[in-house]
Amino acid sequence: MKILLTIMSLGLLLTFSACRISDEGPIGPQGPQGNDGPQGPQGEPGEEAYVFEYEGVSFTGPEYEVILPYADDFTALTSDVTLVYLLWGTDEVNGETVEVWRPLPQSIITANGLLQYNFDFTIYDVKLFLDAQFPLDNLTAQDTDNWIVRIVVVPGKFWNGRKGSTPSYDEVVELYNLPDLGKKENIIERKR
Repeated sequence: MKILLTIMSLGLLLTFSACRISDEGPIGPQGPQGNDGPQGPQGEPGEEAYVFEYEGVSFTGPEYEVILPYADDFTALTSDVTLVYLLWGTDEVNGETVEVWRPLPQSIITANGLLQYNFDFTIYDVKLFLDAQFPLDNLTAQDTDNWIVRIVVVPGKFWNGRKGSTPSYDEVVELYNLPDLGKKENIIERKR
C-alpha cells in the first residue's frame, strides 16, 4: 500500500509540475463583439473655445515683447488655434459707445514708419511682440503701454479650411457663445 501511495503521489507530482501557464503559443481567434452597454446620463455641454483677458499689458525694450501664460486650470491641445485681439478704442454706434477690438497681426503707420503688432503661441502661452522698419525705442507710450488683450483659443477644426482674414472678436464670441467679459473703463484711444 505504501508503494502504491508513493507511486500515485509521484505521478500526481509529475502531472502538476508538467502543467504550466504561459503567454507562449498561438493566439486564438477574436470572439464576437458584445452588446453596447446602457446609455449614461447626459453631461453638461463642454466649452469649445476659451477666452482670457489681460489688462495693463506693456511692450518694453529692448525686446518689445510680452509673454502671456494661459490660466493654470486650462490645458490647450496641440490642435487648437489661438486668436489674439487688442482693445483699440471705442466708437459711437447708434448712440452707444462700443469697444473696438482688432485682431492680430495688426499694422499701423506711425510718424517713424510701419509698425506691426504680432504674436505667436504654444500650448502654454502667447507671445506678443512688435516689429517695425525703425528702432522700436522711437515708439511712444500710446504705442506700447497699457494694452488690454483678449486671447481666444478655438479648436483647430474651426480654423481648417478658413480662407481670408482673422474673424472679428464679435464673430468669435457669437460663434462660440463666449462669456461677456464686461466693458472696460478709461480706454486709451489708439492710432487709427
